[in-house]
Amino acid sequence: MWFFYRVRVTFIGFLILFNCAERKGGIVSLVPSADMIIYEIGAGERLVGVSTYSPIKGSKTVVGDLINPDYERIRSLSPDLVIITLPMQNRVKERLENLGMKTYDFSPESVEELIRDILDLGRVLGKEEGAKKLADSIERVLREIEPVGDFSFVVIISESPIFVAGRNTYISEILKLFGGKNHFSYLDGYKGVSVEEVLSGNFDVVVVPYEFSGRIGFENKCIIKLSPDQISPGLEIFSLIDSLRSRIAVCVEKNLVRPIR
Repeated sequence: MWFFYRVRVTFIGFLILFNCAERKGGIVSLVPSADMIIYEIGAGERLVGVSTYSPIKGSKTVVGDLINPDYERIRSLSPDLVIITLPMQNRVKERLENLGMKTYDFSPESVEELIRDILDLGRVLGKEEGAKKLADSIERVLREIEPVGDFSFVVIISESPIFVAGRNTYISEILKLFGGKNHFSYLDGYKGVSVEEVLSGNFDVVVVPYEFSGRIGFENKCIIKLSPDQISPGLEIFSLIDSLRSRIAVCVEKNLVRPIR
């Protein structure tokens, strides 16, 4: 009799664990670059709330901006998980967890971290197959990149104050695959520099996420304008690679970049 009681209790315990594992509640994302990834790996139906900067905010409940979200609105959605990015949202993480909500950090800063975080997000959301397929497609397009030119570049993230992308940054890694050398490779990550440091630099290509035409001192530079989304790790990696391939080729045609010999 005791044996059958133990079996029954064990079986009930297994059902409870199984039901918890299978429970698929809603997700709130405060990271715009993560929103399309969630859809791409097959978990879009679970996304119930997004930030004001989300590319899909028209179809989801908007819960405010990245630094000051509407915590009551988030809580009203009863999410199983709130996706954040660190360190920018350290205070948001603390507040959410004080309100009893679970958070997940999605903060890739390199190509390697983007692939790793996609796979990890797939595991967390129970979409390993979709995540693996997406990661494989990114790795494939990266392998297909061939150097277009021999050039030195700077990536200016903002101009007031001036911040540039140094080594170990996502955009710098991809530009290197096309044959580029980062003029600010002695800096690690994103760092502030002076106007003089930029103007005195010997480089061929300037990559910016804003309008940059007609600047004095850059007349003989090849200017490549990208969208802010393309600068940050995310699904824009595909359009980024296409844009860089064609625009660096134009730089070569204009003799602003040396062709690969």
